[in-house]
Order: sequence, then C-alpha cells, then structure tokens
Amino acid sequence: MKDYQEIPSGEKEYSLYLIRKPLFLTSQILSALVNLSKGKIISLERLFKGQTSALVIFGPKKILEAHFSDILGLLELEDYTKVSEVISWEVGKKGQTDLNADIFGDLPVFSEQEQFWWQVIIRDFEVQMRAVFAFADKERKQLASVLEKVGEKNLSKLPKAFSSEQILDFYRKRVFTPADSFTSKSDEVLSFIGLLRK
Repeated sequence: MKDYQEIPSGEKEYSLYLIRKPLFLTSQILSALVNLSKGKIISLERLFKGQTSALVIFGPKKILEAHFSDILGLLELEDYTKVSEVISWEVGKKGQTDLNADIFGDLPVFSEQEQFWWQVIIRDFEVQMRAVFAFADKERKQLASVLEKVGEKNLSKLPKAFSSEQILDFYRKRVFTPADSFTSKSDEVLSFIGLLRK
C-alpha cells in the first residue's frame, strides 16, 4: 500500500480554473471547499511565467462551479503543461510552519520563455507538493538549484527515485500518493501557495 497512488478520474468530473480573485481564497473558503469535496482531490497551483504570476485550481467541477465560481471569479482553462525541457521535484515540509514566511519572496527573475509551477495537492487536508521548472535555454537550467530552495525555512526538496519526466507526469495527472503526504490546515496550505495572511 505504500506505493498506492490516487489519480482524479473522469474529464467531466474534474476541471482546471484560473482564480481571478485569489484574495477571496481564505481559510474559511478553503475549509468549505475541502469539506464539500470529501475524498476528492483538489490541486492549487501557483504559476510563474516571465514577470507574471497566476493561481489556478483543479478540482471537482460541480462543486467548484456551484459553490465557488462567483466568490473566486473562476474561469475554466485548458491544460497549460505542454512543455518539453523541465526539471521537476517533490517537496516536503520541515516541522512547524512559519505562516508569515514569504514562500516566493526570493524567486529569481524569469525570462518570458521560462515557467515555474508550484502544485499543492489536497485530499481531506492531506497534502502533497511538487514543483516544475520549464526552461527554453539550457544555459538557464542551473536556476533549478535556486528554485529547489523555495520556502526553505519551511520546506525542502524530497529525495526521490523518480525522474523529472515521471514527476512531471504525476504533476499533470494530479497524482496523490498518501504515503508521501502530510496533514495540514487551511491557513498552512494558503501559506504554501503564497497567500500570506498577516
């Protein structure tokens, strides 16, 4: 059972949305979403491209559209993960989380061709995290070593036997592996996606 993986199934049941009102994603809203989605996978994803950033959510379509569409300003999106040159890794938590730490405060400056994706998978407040750096210029590949230290006060890169391509596939499929997860609370999850609540 330690290698068991859960993959969200059914294209009609799950969908990907841009959160156009990320400041309305509060601890209370996230708790309500997780409680309504009992046993289902939700993925919060922070995307960086060049100088811009966006927050997207992947989850049960009926629940997101019926209860959270207006509050969060949801806009359905197509898959954004069609890239070739990537370095990807899984991320774990180090002990007690400092909720005021700015997880993305020390990000490098990205070119317009570079993308950094940060994924927080949630199932009933069990959490698993992954990161992907997509680069066009092989000279910039070394930025991955800087990105692996994102949130290093609270988080660290996990040593894994999987290749970057395998982890990218897990990212795309929003695979949840219970053995690699940890229990979290809504305010901690918000801090993991860069929504600070000071």
